Amino acid sequence: MDFKITKEQKMYQDSARDFFSKEWSFDQLRESLEGRNLFRKNWGKMADLGWLALLIDEKYHGIGGSFLDLCPILEEMGRALYPSPFFVSSVIGASVLSLAASRTIKEQILPAIADGDFIITMGPGEMDTKLTEEKTLVTVKKEGKTYTLNGTIMFVPYADGSDYLICRGEDSSGSATLFLVENKVSGVKSSPIATFSVEKYDKIILENVKIPEENVVGKEGSADEIIEKLTPLFLSSRCMEMIGGMQRTLDVTVEYLKARKQFGKPLGAFQALQHKCADMAIDVESSRFIVYKAAWKTSKNMPCRKEASSAKAWAADAYQRVTQNALQAHGATGFTDEYNLHYYYKQAKSLQLMYGGSRYHRDIVADEMGY
Repeated sequence: MDFKITKEQKMYQDSARDFFSKEWSFDQLRESLEGRNLFRKNWGKMADLGWLALLIDEKYHGIGGSFLDLCPILEEMGRALYPSPFFVSSVIGASVLSLAASRTIKEQILPAIADGDFIITMGPGEMDTKLTEEKTLVTVKKEGKTYTLNGTIMFVPYADGSDYLICRGEDSSGSATLFLVENKVSGVKSSPIATFSVEKYDKIILENVKIPEENVVGKEGSADEIIEKLTPLFLSSRCMEMIGGMQRTLDVTVEYLKARKQFGKPLGAFQALQHKCADMAIDVESSRFIVYKAAWKTSKNMPCRKEASSAKAWAADAYQRVTQNALQAHGATGFTDEYNLHYYYKQAKSLQLMYGGSRYHRDIVADEMGY
């Protein structure tokens, strides 16, 4: 395992930090939480930087980079707490289509994702029904070469701003298939869901949506096989964002405790607060190691079911602990908009629950150990 960052990865890291420092602020985050899709104004700039094309093959207008090339961008995105459909479109959507879609779909959709013209979305429950409390509620009926979809999909990221939905549907025998659904087609309806996440989620209702045979992603009945193969990539990506958020939370807390004085000396001089920061630093560094190990194995296409679930179980809980300790160290100040820490706390809780909770992933680790 090699922790050395390449020149290209350092370039992506520097460009991402520079981009977010210039193009994003917590004032904009607050505007976004009021319902505005502010990511739109930066989507073209992200495409120009090559981020949207990073995981897409060169023959489809992509860069053909490795997952490790993407990791510094994801970490900086978590550090800046930047809400956008980048993960669901350029990681999930691009990866699913690259792995399993027909050549026709790849030629039509992947270049548009790379150029920033199309946004793809997919609900977490559609990725794996075991990862959420929500079970797959989309049913499929085939008549000739046409499929009819009916049902509801919960917590679909940025559905109102996307062009296509990757939908997992089950037939009467329980066999699951992935479909590429155009969001503007007749029978597709979406409505926003209120959450405490900084990101936007919607509920999608499908009513007699007709899907042609050519819009099947992969083979009929292959949905679970496709998603299982890509799950380590999805989990590692989310964990990278957690690392960025944890590091920013730690940095802000240390800076505050050094500057704020009580009884004539900095708060950071008190041992109890020093130990709290030490706990936070330990959580950050241990999470960085376990997440990058999973990311490295994912990038090398090595089996890493245990490593990915270990990373999700540990980092998600660590992010929650780090943000909780930060809020306690700041006192009541930590809950004000001036310090913005409460946004990291809410995002930590959201990511802890999303894509499988800690208990679920610990069960996977135990299973991989032979228990």
